[in-house]
Amino acid sequence: MEYDLSRIDYTLCGITYPETLKVLQSVNEKVQQKFVVGDKNGVLQCLGIKDEEPVVQFKTLPSKSITSVIVHPSSSGTNDDKIYAASGNEVKGYTRKGKVFLTVETLVSEVITSMWIIGNDLILCSGRTITYCKDLNQLTSFMCEDRVLDVAAFMTANSTRIRLLLLIANKGAAIVENGKFITRVYMNSGPSRLAVPQSQRPTEICAFYGAADGSIGLVLYHESNLVSKCLVDGKGLGSVMCVGWFRNYVGTHLVVGRHDGSIQLYLSNLENYEDKLQLKYTYFCGEPITSVCGGCIGSDEPEILASTFSGRIFGLRPRSLQSAAVVNVPADALASRRAKLENEITRLEKQTANERDKYQKSTRSLQSGLSMPPLLDIQYELTGATKNGWIEARITSAVPLDMLFIYCNNKLVIQTDTAAVLSLCPPQDRESDLLATIRCQAGTRRLWIGLRNIETTLLESTKVLVYVLPAGAPRVARLIKFNLPLLPYYSKHEEIDVNETKRCLCELKVLGTFSVVEVTSWLNEALPGELPKPASSVYFVRSHTLMGTYLFCQYQRGSAIFKSDNISTIADLKDIISNLTTKKGLKVNITYDIPDNCCALAFENLNNEFQLQYKWKNEGKLKNCLSALDLDTNLINSEGKLQLCTDYIRIWEQPENLDETCFDQLMFEIEKWYTNWSKLSHGQNDNQILAELHESLENGRIEEVKNILTLH
Repeated sequence: MEYDLSRIDYTLCGITYPETLKVLQSVNEKVQQKFVVGDKNGVLQCLGIKDEEPVVQFKTLPSKSITSVIVHPSSSGTNDDKIYAASGNEVKGYTRKGKVFLTVETLVSEVITSMWIIGNDLILCSGRTITYCKDLNQLTSFMCEDRVLDVAAFMTANSTRIRLLLLIANKGAAIVENGKFITRVYMNSGPSRLAVPQSQRPTEICAFYGAADGSIGLVLYHESNLVSKCLVDGKGLGSVMCVGWFRNYVGTHLVVGRHDGSIQLYLSNLENYEDKLQLKYTYFCGEPITSVCGGCIGSDEPEILASTFSGRIFGLRPRSLQSAAVVNVPADALASRRAKLENEITRLEKQTANERDKYQKSTRSLQSGLSMPPLLDIQYELTGATKNGWIEARITSAVPLDMLFIYCNNKLVIQTDTAAVLSLCPPQDRESDLLATIRCQAGTRRLWIGLRNIETTLLESTKVLVYVLPAGAPRVARLIKFNLPLLPYYSKHEEIDVNETKRCLCELKVLGTFSVVEVTSWLNEALPGELPKPASSVYFVRSHTLMGTYLFCQYQRGSAIFKSDNISTIADLKDIISNLTTKKGLKVNITYDIPDNCCALAFENLNNEFQLQYKWKNEGKLKNCLSALDLDTNLINSEGKLQLCTDYIRIWEQPENLDETCFDQLMFEIEKWYTNWSKLSHGQNDNQILAELHESLENGRIEEVKNILTLH
């Protein structure tokens, strides 16, 4: 990372949604540019920066929340950009002076989340619906099989047709022309946002994407094939919320804003998009980034402009440039700025005192009335389990958090990040109850909570209640409810045909008088993440993040078939469906087919991962033993090197934490295979054989494990 950038705060608006901050184009290079931002209050404002202070060019009245903003530069090369802002199911077009020249209202009730302008054509995405406006008049619309996340439009060579590149939830990317799908590519990383290089030809379909798992990749349409390539691994990175472009004297950079509050700057090669991106700069701000873009905002030099969830708009500019700007400011300007800030603070303090007095008088009044504080603006999501088994609950607030209370009537293991202090209260009435408190550090707006089930015999998803208390008065709280799925590991989406797989599959078949919506409710109890929308026939595949096994789901009205090479998955689904249908009084016929050698064949596919985890576990034990030795004084020779064998030195110098292995979890899952196979095949299991299997797994005796799983 080579850049030395520092932050400068420009202004504060309302809560912002992703991709609602855009920079207006400038004809001349190195001329200060204006920017436009829309917020949850429905206010669209265009601002410029003069002497480090924001200057409002125009500002609209509050209305419906603005969920997407796009700027269409003038084709004539003049400063005649058009600004389009989406609110609810309508789009309004504004000039640079704030005059409304266009209003388009779609026929769908869903909120517009993304849009694209190409020529005089406007493409709108709202839920599963794509609305196409020819010459800025609504022309037609078509439905996708799932929710559309983002869109980009491209011209077709030697034709007036337009091709759309769509990011579709659970499906990856697809090319659409005239409402028909031409081709698609599946990406289990879950892409969320697109960034199209401006230097490419208008007919070349190519775009960078950011994904929910933090990865960054490239999607390219070439010779009737749509392919994707991962350029940056998302391991340990926050989910991508926005992407943009930044250009300086070094080159063109891809700017990535993440949910964890980080902004990353990647240098890209415009001559070959498939080259690896070079990380140049990283900045953390502590709350989710909703928009990022580059331009000359506060000076004649390029900088990064960003907005956060709570509405903070700031720039990242070279530190030397910012120091020079402060030195060159006249003394009278600094005095005027200070007086302005003091007056603003005085006004806010007076307004706060008046509101406090007004509230206290209303609480003491004998007249009947209703005192209702506003609903706290909080975003939250629940992710699927990673290899270590933790399900992560992410909570983001527009105001600083003070404390969280967590309650669950089942046994859970809970952890949180370093920005908070976790305290567990002893159970009183029931031993299985969990009551925990989390006290946050001052200014904390984003928090993650790791949750993991202890009990393995649950038949319904675990309900977790989280009471979120912000800092401030009067004391209010907001209740958030999480449902922990029973099969949290199946969080990766795959594109595999069940008829083409060579794995040994167990099958569960359910027949009865149920609907597709009913099957979706069953799977909501079992699987994490978003499921496909109910249709006449549904088919999708998930993979296990730890074991690598597959779950094939295919269902329609009155029939549901589930196949997996993990026998425990089939056994758990059977118990879940039996419990839910019994509670609702549904009459169903449940049958299953379990091959005799399914456990042994599944272990063959897991063999390499098992041996690797076993090796890491032993090396972790050895590294702990080496750490207990006084290596600095007793095992260093005259040349300053450790007097250890080559393997010991390699283990000692490994930067990874070898203690955090998944070996114990793998052992538990494999033992569960045998238990479920015995249960479904014979109705009971042999404790002696189970003890032998445990000993063989613990000592890494692969052949003995294969023999036990094969013979029994």
